Amino acid sequence: MGNQLWALIGVTLGALLSYLVGMLNERTRWRREQGARWDGLLLQAYCDYGQAVKDCVVTYQRLAAHQGMAEHPAPVEPTDDALDQAAKAEAQRAAMIEPLRLLADSATAVTIRELNEAVWHLEWLVRGRLGGEAAAWDQAYSTYRAARQAFYEKARTSLQVSGAVVPERTSWPPSWRAST
Repeated sequence: MGNQLWALIGVTLGALLSYLVGMLNERTRWRREQGARWDGLLLQAYCDYGQAVKDCVVTYQRLAAHQGMAEHPAPVEPTDDALDQAAKAEAQRAAMIEPLRLLADSATAVTIRELNEAVWHLEWLVRGRLGGEAAAWDQAYSTYRAARQAFYEKARTSLQVSGAVVPERTSWPPSWRAST
């Protein structure tokens, strides 16, 4: 009877350990899947927001070029349609912030806020809410570029993307333009 008891204890202990190992493996798999799911959503939110910011800034840059504050190959006169397009771009950018408020870590959220403020500064210059000339635009645009660079760096860090963000060209217009 002693041998049977030890065999029963062995089988019970084996079953219990098998259950615990299976449960731990399942928990690890679930966490890994959840992490991948959230990373995918976060990547998409970062991409959507980055594109929305760029759409706003290109629109503002084209309007500023018409006013003589900036350079752009296709300046746009600030008509009601052009200003409406700028407002739609701003509304899209604002909508793209909401997923980031839910998903981004606090360090990235700070850079998002700074980037928003830089974009708003450009908008206010173009809409004439701030006294603006080329020097004011250039300063605001430099601030925007630095804020965008910081955003991309924090976003890449939060997504654990290796390497650094390649900085954009520091001068505008490009060197090939000077030869024309």
